[in-house]
Formats: sequence, C-alpha cells, structure tokens
Amino acid sequence: MLPATRANIILLLLKRNISTSTCLCGAKTRKPWDERFPVRKEDVSPDKRGGSRKMAQVLPENIVAPTGVYHRVTKKYIHVPEMVPEFVVPDLTGFELKPYVSYKAKEITQLPLSPQDIFNTVYAEEIKSSFEKGELKIDDNNIVLADGKKISIDQ
Repeated sequence: MLPATRANIILLLLKRNISTSTCLCGAKTRKPWDERFPVRKEDVSPDKRGGSRKMAQVLPENIVAPTGVYHRVTKKYIHVPEMVPEFVVPDLTGFELKPYVSYKAKEITQLPLSPQDIFNTVYAEEIKSSFEKGELKIDDNNIVLADGKKISIDQ
C-alpha cells in the first residue's frame, strides 16, 4: 500500500467511479411502456419480441378516443360535444372530375385580386341595379339609401 499522503488521497478522490448497477437517474417507474400512449394489439403480437398470443387477445381490437373528461372532484364523466369526431364528406354524385391531375396539364397564371376586383364581382351589379330602380340616390358626395341612410363617397 502507498502511504496516505496528501497527493494519494486527492488521487483517490478524483478517480472515476464505475458502477455496474442500473442508473437511477431516469424515471422511477417499473412499467415497461409509456402510460401516455395506450398499448396496442400490434405492439404485443406474437411476431414481436416479447409479445405473446395471450397478451394480444386480452387487448381490445380498436381503441376509441374518449368523448369527454372526468371531473377531478366529483369523478363524474362530463360529455364534451367538441371532442366527438365529425366527418364532413361532400356529396359527389354527378361529379365528373377525376382525382388525378396530369403533369401535362397547362399551368394557369392569374394576377392577384385587388380590392377593386372583389368589389366589382360582389357588389357592383347589385348597386347598379338598385340605382336603376331608384332605390339609391346620389347627393353631393353621399349615397342616399332607400331607408334614408347616407354613405359618404371618399375618393
């Protein structure tokens, strides 16, 4: 043995300790799966490592997402309508287009819409027809509607 000198004690303290036991730094759980995700039948099937036919038969065929929550205090189940899945499927009877678009299709280029273009397509025809019927009147810089409201024209 080496004499217990100051240098030897420091070397002993600075040595790296190697342990062959399991690390206790991670999560302290004994479950081999993550509880946040349900165990599926495919995960424990007999062809997987550690799986068995008996375990696969115990699990349900399909896992259905819950449509509500349990109250923390009363432990009653509260149905939440927003959690119910809603599938919006359009009616495609008589629809002639195919879901495939060929790469040979011509590329369509369109200029971006301006506010004037949107106004012309949405409101212009309606305003023109109501003016011709006499429902609109123009006085100075105001448009007078049939009910007497005035809209100022800013140019």
